[in-house]
Amino acid sequence: MLINLEQLILSANFKDAEAFYHKMDFQQFHNQLISIAYDNRNMINYTFLLYLLMKEESAKLHNLAFSLFVIPLTPIGNPHHCALYHAQRAVELTNEQDTLSLEHLLFLNTVPDQLVSNEKAIDICYKILALDPSNKTAKTSLKELQSKVK
Repeated sequence: MLINLEQLILSANFKDAEAFYHKMDFQQFHNQLISIAYDNRNMINYTFLLYLLMKEESAKLHNLAFSLFVIPLTPIGNPHHCALYHAQRAVELTNEQDTLSLEHLLFLNTVPDQLVSNEKAIDICYKILALDPSNKTAKTSLKELQSKVK
């Protein structure tokens, strides 16, 4: 019987799941873990990701953790506070030089608990635009935010 990543994670066989992770392209792993979490809505997927983060902390893994909380694990409790930590950590690890990580923080301005203030979100928009002047997300958000704070 062929063992797959989901089976390894669900059985808490993290060593073998980690071997799977190291054998595949990161984007492939990202997509597969999001898909698995979407299908089974199990927090063990996040536990496995924490296992990987403890071994090799990276902005990519923090961004994946953020994605887990805002996409497939949203129905479980109030995940945005957990997503906030991972977004902040990814921004720190990239020295505010990664637009994706900054966009994750910006997104948290739009959630019901508004975990990022309008003022902080405006600042984030400017940081994104300094890195990528054509970033549509930052441009759109900046216009909306500036109209709110006036």
